[in-house]
Amino acid sequence: MKNAHERFGTVSFTKRVKDTVTEIRVYMDRFIAESAKEDHGAAGAHLLSVLGSDAEIAALWVAVTEGAFFQIRMPGRAPLTASLGPEAQCYRGSVMLPGRKRPVRHLVALSAEMLKTRQGMDPEGNRTVLCDDDPAFVLFRMARRFGLPVVQEWAPWFMRELGQRKSIQPLLGVGCSPVLVKGNKETFLNWIGKGLKTRSIRIPEENGAIAWKLAANFLDQSVSPERKIGGLTSSAGRSNATEEILCKSF
Repeated sequence: MKNAHERFGTVSFTKRVKDTVTEIRVYMDRFIAESAKEDHGAAGAHLLSVLGSDAEIAALWVAVTEGAFFQIRMPGRAPLTASLGPEAQCYRGSVMLPGRKRPVRHLVALSAEMLKTRQGMDPEGNRTVLCDDDPAFVLFRMARRFGLPVVQEWAPWFMRELGQRKSIQPLLGVGCSPVLVKGNKETFLNWIGKGLKTRSIRIPEENGAIAWKLAANFLDQSVSPERKIGGLTSSAGRSNATEEILCKSF
Protein backbone atom coordinates (compact mmCIF):
# COMPACT_ATOMS: atom_id res chain seq x y z
CA MET A 1 0.00 0.00 0.00
CA LYS A 2 3.04 2.31 -0.11
CA ASN A 3 2.24 5.51 -2.05
CA ALA A 4 -1.28 4.18 -2.70
CA HIS A 5 -2.56 7.76 -2.91
CA GLU A 6 -0.57 8.22 -6.12
CA ARG A 7 -2.77 5.62 -7.80
CA PHE A 8 -5.97 7.43 -6.84
CA GLY A 9 -7.87 9.74 -9.13
CA THR A 10 -10.20 12.58 -8.20
CA VAL A 11 -13.85 13.38 -8.90
CA SER A 12 -15.20 16.91 -8.75
CA PHE A 13 -18.42 18.66 -9.66
CA THR A 14 -20.01 22.07 -9.23
CA LYS A 15 -23.67 22.68 -8.43
CA ARG A 16 -25.32 26.09 -8.62
CA VAL A 17 -28.60 26.80 -6.86
CA LYS A 18 -29.67 30.45 -7.22
CA ASP A 19 -26.81 32.44 -5.67
CA THR A 20 -25.14 29.45 -4.01
CA VAL A 21 -22.28 27.53 -5.64
CA THR A 22 -21.25 24.18 -4.18
CA GLU A 23 -17.95 22.62 -5.21
CA ILE A 24 -17.10 19.04 -4.23
CA ARG A 25 -13.82 17.20 -4.82
CA VAL A 26 -13.11 13.68 -3.51
CA TYR A 27 -10.61 10.88 -4.08
CA MET A 28 -11.49 8.05 -6.44
CA ASP A 29 -10.04 4.53 -6.07
CA ARG A 30 -12.00 2.74 -8.83
CA PHE A 31 -13.39 4.02 -12.13
CA ILE A 32 -14.70 2.42 -15.34
CA ALA A 33 -15.83 4.36 -18.39
CA GLU A 34 -16.13 4.30 -22.17
CA SER A 35 -14.34 7.03 -24.09
CA ALA A 36 -16.46 9.85 -25.45
CA LYS A 37 -17.70 9.25 -29.00
CA GLU A 38 -17.09 12.88 -29.88
CA ASP A 39 -13.91 14.88 -29.33
CA HIS A 40 -15.49 17.20 -26.78
CA GLY A 41 -18.27 14.93 -25.56
CA ALA A 42 -18.74 13.33 -22.15
CA ALA A 43 -17.49 9.82 -21.39
CA GLY A 44 -20.03 7.19 -20.38
CA ALA A 45 -19.09 6.08 -16.87
CA HIS A 46 -20.10 2.63 -15.59
CA LEU A 47 -18.53 2.55 -12.13
CA LEU A 48 -17.40 5.20 -9.69
CA SER A 49 -15.92 4.41 -6.27
CA VAL A 50 -15.03 7.39 -4.08
CA LEU A 51 -14.06 8.24 -0.49
CA GLY A 52 -15.03 11.36 1.41
CA SER A 53 -16.81 12.97 4.34
CA ASP A 54 -20.50 12.60 5.23
CA ALA A 55 -21.41 15.83 3.47
CA GLU A 56 -19.33 15.08 0.36
CA ILE A 57 -20.73 11.58 -0.09
CA ALA A 58 -24.29 12.81 0.45
CA ALA A 59 -23.78 15.51 -2.21
CA LEU A 60 -22.31 12.96 -4.65
CA TRP A 61 -25.26 10.62 -4.04
CA VAL A 62 -27.66 13.36 -5.11
CA ALA A 63 -25.51 14.32 -8.09
CA VAL A 64 -25.38 10.73 -9.39
CA THR A 65 -29.15 10.26 -9.11
CA GLU A 66 -29.67 13.53 -10.98
CA GLY A 67 -27.40 12.41 -13.84
CA ALA A 68 -24.81 15.10 -13.16
CA PHE A 69 -21.56 15.47 -15.09
CA PHE A 70 -18.32 15.02 -13.18
CA GLN A 71 -14.77 16.16 -13.85
CA ILE A 72 -12.53 13.10 -13.67
CA ARG A 73 -8.78 13.17 -13.18
CA MET A 74 -6.92 9.89 -13.58
CA PRO A 75 -3.22 9.20 -12.94
CA GLY A 76 -1.25 9.64 -16.14
CA ARG A 77 -4.24 10.68 -18.27
CA ALA A 78 -5.83 13.88 -19.45
CA PRO A 79 -8.88 15.09 -17.46
CA LEU A 80 -12.30 14.20 -18.83
CA THR A 81 -15.99 14.83 -18.23
CA ALA A 82 -18.17 11.81 -17.45
CA SER A 83 -21.68 10.90 -16.36
CA LEU A 84 -23.23 7.64 -15.13
CA GLY A 85 -26.41 8.45 -17.03
CA PRO A 86 -30.04 7.91 -16.00
CA GLU A 87 -31.13 5.22 -13.53
CA ALA A 88 -27.67 4.86 -11.98
CA GLN A 89 -27.66 3.41 -8.47
CA CYS A 90 -25.50 4.20 -5.44
CA TYR A 91 -24.38 2.14 -2.46
CA ARG A 92 -22.77 3.59 0.64
CA GLY A 93 -20.52 2.18 3.33
CA SER A 94 -17.90 3.19 5.90
CA VAL A 95 -14.17 2.53 6.22
CA MET A 96 -12.48 2.69 9.63
CA LEU A 97 -8.87 3.92 9.48
CA PRO A 98 -6.29 3.63 12.28
CA GLY A 99 -5.81 6.92 14.12
CA ARG A 100 -9.15 8.40 13.03
CA LYS A 101 -12.09 8.77 15.39
CA ARG A 102 -14.64 9.04 12.58
CA PRO A 103 -14.90 6.60 9.67
CA VAL A 104 -14.32 7.61 6.07
CA ARG A 105 -17.46 7.35 3.98
CA HIS A 106 -17.40 5.21 0.84
CA LEU A 107 -19.74 5.45 -2.15
CA VAL A 108 -19.99 3.10 -5.13
CA ALA A 109 -22.12 4.19 -8.09
CA LEU A 110 -23.05 1.85 -10.95
CA SER A 111 -24.60 2.67 -14.31
CA ALA A 112 -27.89 1.07 -15.32
CA GLU A 113 -26.08 -0.91 -18.03
CA MET A 114 -23.53 -2.37 -15.62
CA LEU A 115 -26.28 -3.38 -13.21
CA LYS A 116 -27.89 -5.41 -16.02
CA THR A 117 -24.81 -7.65 -16.32
CA ARG A 118 -25.73 -9.54 -13.14
CA GLN A 119 -26.94 -13.13 -13.34
CA GLY A 120 -30.44 -13.36 -14.80
CA MET A 121 -30.61 -9.67 -15.74
CA ASP A 122 -31.26 -8.63 -19.34
CA PRO A 123 -30.68 -12.10 -20.91
CA GLU A 124 -30.98 -10.63 -24.42
CA GLY A 125 -28.33 -7.99 -23.83
CA ASN A 126 -25.23 -8.09 -26.04
CA ARG A 127 -22.91 -5.76 -24.09
CA THR A 128 -21.19 -6.76 -20.86
CA VAL A 129 -18.91 -4.39 -18.93
CA LEU A 130 -16.29 -6.27 -16.90
CA CYS A 131 -13.84 -4.90 -14.34
CA ASP A 132 -10.94 -7.20 -15.29
CA ASP A 133 -9.43 -8.52 -18.53
CA ASP A 134 -8.06 -11.78 -17.07
CA PRO A 135 -9.17 -14.58 -19.48
CA ALA A 136 -10.50 -16.85 -16.72
CA PHE A 137 -12.42 -13.98 -15.15
CA VAL A 138 -13.93 -12.94 -18.49
CA LEU A 139 -15.17 -16.45 -19.26
CA PHE A 140 -16.42 -16.94 -15.69
CA ARG A 141 -18.49 -13.75 -15.79
CA MET A 142 -19.96 -14.51 -19.20
CA ALA A 143 -20.83 -18.04 -18.04
CA ARG A 144 -22.45 -16.65 -14.91
CA ARG A 145 -24.51 -14.04 -16.77
CA PHE A 146 -25.76 -16.27 -19.58
CA GLY A 147 -25.58 -19.74 -18.00
CA LEU A 148 -23.01 -21.02 -20.48
CA PRO A 149 -21.78 -24.66 -20.23
CA VAL A 150 -18.03 -23.95 -20.05
CA VAL A 151 -14.93 -24.89 -18.07
CA GLN A 152 -12.00 -22.70 -17.07
CA GLU A 153 -9.62 -24.50 -19.44
CA TRP A 154 -11.50 -22.91 -22.34
CA ALA A 155 -10.57 -19.37 -21.25
CA PRO A 156 -7.60 -18.89 -23.66
CA TRP A 157 -9.70 -20.16 -26.58
CA PHE A 158 -12.61 -17.88 -25.64
CA MET A 159 -10.34 -14.83 -25.48
CA ARG A 160 -8.90 -15.66 -28.91
CA GLU A 161 -12.42 -15.88 -30.31
CA LEU A 162 -13.33 -12.52 -28.79
CA GLY A 163 -10.20 -10.93 -30.23
CA GLN A 164 -10.53 -12.42 -33.71
CA ARG A 165 -14.18 -11.40 -33.93
CA LYS A 166 -13.44 -7.92 -32.52
CA SER A 167 -15.92 -8.58 -29.74
CA ILE A 168 -13.80 -7.22 -26.89
CA GLN A 169 -12.38 -3.76 -26.32
CA PRO A 170 -10.51 -2.11 -23.43
CA LEU A 171 -12.20 0.60 -21.40
CA LEU A 172 -10.85 3.48 -19.35
CA GLY A 173 -10.07 2.36 -15.81
CA VAL A 174 -8.56 3.36 -12.48
CA GLY A 175 -7.61 0.57 -10.09
CA CYS A 176 -8.67 -2.11 -12.58
CA SER A 177 -8.35 -3.25 -16.22
CA PRO A 178 -11.93 -3.08 -17.54
CA VAL A 179 -13.18 -4.40 -20.87
CA LEU A 180 -16.40 -4.41 -22.87
CA VAL A 181 -17.49 -7.80 -24.24
CA LYS A 182 -19.99 -7.86 -27.11
CA GLY A 183 -22.26 -10.86 -27.71
CA ASN A 184 -25.28 -12.64 -26.25
CA LYS A 185 -26.05 -16.19 -25.14
CA GLU A 186 -26.97 -17.39 -28.62
CA THR A 187 -23.73 -16.00 -30.05
CA PHE A 188 -21.51 -17.66 -27.46
CA LEU A 189 -23.35 -21.01 -27.65
CA ASN A 190 -22.75 -20.96 -31.41
CA TRP A 191 -19.01 -20.40 -30.82
CA ILE A 192 -18.90 -23.26 -28.32
CA GLY A 193 -20.65 -25.60 -30.75
CA LYS A 194 -18.18 -24.81 -33.52
CA GLY A 195 -15.24 -25.07 -31.14
CA LEU A 196 -16.30 -28.56 -30.06
CA LYS A 197 -16.81 -29.68 -33.68
CA THR A 198 -13.36 -28.47 -34.71
CA ARG A 199 -11.84 -29.88 -31.48
CA SER A 200 -10.51 -26.48 -30.52
CA ILE A 201 -12.03 -27.22 -27.11
CA ARG A 202 -13.00 -30.53 -25.48
CA ILE A 203 -15.59 -31.59 -22.93
CA PRO A 204 -13.94 -32.87 -19.72
CA GLU A 205 -14.03 -36.65 -19.34
CA GLU A 206 -14.87 -36.48 -15.63
CA ASN A 207 -18.32 -35.48 -14.39
CA GLY A 208 -18.96 -33.25 -11.39
CA ALA A 209 -18.98 -29.63 -10.27
CA ILE A 210 -16.82 -27.21 -12.22
CA ALA A 211 -14.38 -25.33 -9.97
CA TRP A 212 -12.98 -21.93 -10.94
CA LYS A 213 -9.76 -20.49 -9.55
CA LEU A 214 -9.54 -16.77 -10.22
CA ALA A 215 -6.08 -15.28 -9.75
CA ALA A 216 -7.22 -11.81 -8.68
CA ASN A 217 -10.28 -10.18 -7.16
CA PHE A 218 -11.61 -6.73 -7.94
CA LEU A 219 -12.17 -5.94 -4.27
CA ASP A 220 -9.02 -7.46 -2.77
CA GLN A 221 -5.97 -8.15 -4.92
CA SER A 222 -4.50 -10.43 -2.22
CA VAL A 223 -7.44 -12.86 -2.32
CA SER A 224 -7.56 -15.86 -4.66
CA PRO A 225 -11.17 -17.04 -4.41
CA GLU A 226 -12.37 -20.44 -5.55
CA ARG A 227 -15.85 -20.42 -7.02
CA LYS A 228 -18.11 -23.12 -8.36
CA ILE A 229 -20.69 -22.90 -11.10
CA GLY A 230 -23.94 -24.25 -9.72
CA GLY A 231 -24.45 -22.77 -6.28
CA LEU A 232 -21.67 -20.28 -7.06
CA THR A 233 -19.94 -20.48 -3.70
CA SER A 234 -16.86 -18.48 -2.79
CA SER A 235 -14.16 -19.02 -0.21
CA ALA A 236 -13.79 -15.23 0.22
CA GLY A 237 -16.41 -14.06 2.72
CA ARG A 238 -17.81 -10.51 2.52
CA SER A 239 -19.24 -8.61 5.44
CA ASN A 240 -19.52 -5.10 4.04
CA ALA A 241 -22.79 -4.33 2.25
CA THR A 242 -21.02 -2.33 -0.45
CA GLU A 243 -18.63 -5.18 -1.23
CA GLU A 244 -21.58 -7.59 -1.42
CA ILE A 245 -23.20 -5.43 -4.09
CA LEU A 246 -19.93 -5.33 -6.04
CA CYS A 247 -19.56 -9.11 -5.86
CA LYS A 248 -23.06 -9.54 -7.29
CA SER A 249 -22.34 -7.05 -10.07
CA PHE A 250 -18.92 -8.37 -11.06
